[in-house]
Amino acid sequence: MCPKNPESESSNRPEADPRRLEDDRLAQSIATDVHTGRASSLSRAMLLRNAPSELEGLVKRHLAAMRAASIGELGLNRLRADRLRAGMEILECLDSLEDRFADQGSPYLGSRLAGRAARGQIEPEDRLHLRYHGVREIRDLAAELEFIDVVEIRFSITRSRYGMLETMHGILDGVEFDLRRCPPGQVMIDAPNLIRGGDVPLASADGVAGLIAGMIGED
Repeated sequence: MCPKNPESESSNRPEADPRRLEDDRLAQSIATDVHTGRASSLSRAMLLRNAPSELEGLVKRHLAAMRAASIGELGLNRLRADRLRAGMEILECLDSLEDRFADQGSPYLGSRLAGRAARGQIEPEDRLHLRYHGVREIRDLAAELEFIDVVEIRFSITRSRYGMLETMHGILDGVEFDLRRCPPGQVMIDAPNLIRGGDVPLASADGVAGLIAGMIGED
């Protein structure tokens, strides 16, 4: 009987990548912070741990597994619906603002939720992307959204296929979002992806309400 070569089996096994294991442990730890409420949002948890943005997908996968184990699919759908509900509140607030000043005759085409979320394809940590198709200043929109408790507001300029667009970043009920100001005449209401081009799903406040109802089984 031939003695086993101690190197024959181990040499054929792929060695674990220490960096990958370290990243996985960090991602799991960040996911735990969010899942247990120690961090108010995924982005804040990653910032506190000084984690690279490339790790976000792995963190989300760990977090989804934790939530599925603890609350099930129905619970996850409720979290997804809450995410969409925040978007609906922002859209309704913008629509209400324009309704109040409709007699001024300021052009307003509407506001929309954009991206996969507009089809209901959203995870509890996804950032929402919204568009405002009107002429009011971005800081006036921010002041209005503060009345519905939007916090941590900041501003930036986005280079798009339609020129430079003002963008407001904020958080509502723990939901992070970007709101781009799309002036009529510069950006159409049904414009494709503002950065890369190509079709993009869009939904009004009423459309988002329908998504929420379908997600949680309401008539």
